[in-house]
Amino acid sequence: MPTWEEDIVSNLTNLGGTGTYAEIYDEVKSLRVDLPTSWKDVIRRQIQDRSSDSAGFMGVADLFFSVEGLGRGVWGLRQFVQPTPIAADLPGGNGIPGRTRQTTYRVLQDTVQARQIKLLHRDARQLYGEALRISPTKTYSEAHHIIPLRGDFAGPDTASNVIVPCPNRHALCVGY
Repeated sequence: MPTWEEDIVSNLTNLGGTGTYAEIYDEVKSLRVDLPTSWKDVIRRQIQDRSSDSAGFMGVADLFFSVEGLGRGVWGLRQFVQPTPIAADLPGGNGIPGRTRQTTYRVLQDTVQARQIKLLHRDARQLYGEALRISPTKTYSEAHHIIPLRGDFAGPDTASNVIVPCPNRHALCVGY
């Protein structure tokens, strides 16, 4: 019989990488028979013990993250959060590119949070529920701050200030 940890990982995988406690419980009920009385507590403890987001983190494998912040009951698998790709030069690029000194003011955004929110919505646009499929197994989305982080707005870099639009609408929102 699989361990509780294995069941939770399997269940979150079946749910697309994220799920509420209620969704996780439903998945567990479909897999296990003869559940102990405290089985829901066991699941919560397993998740919290294996999440550095939780005060109860036991320092073991950091498998889960709190998608919407602690206390919201929505958890995700860290293995599903894709790293931000590193920029690379194109083959045959400019051999002697021009140079100029530039000073940039940059707002330091939480890119992990943006990836987690996109995972929560499974790359689907929040307004229409459709995902942009870029291959048979991959989808793509962008995260947009409702109140911009830059300029006079100085909005917060929090989950409640982020939506997932399609890339075309995102470009219109940010004014490229």
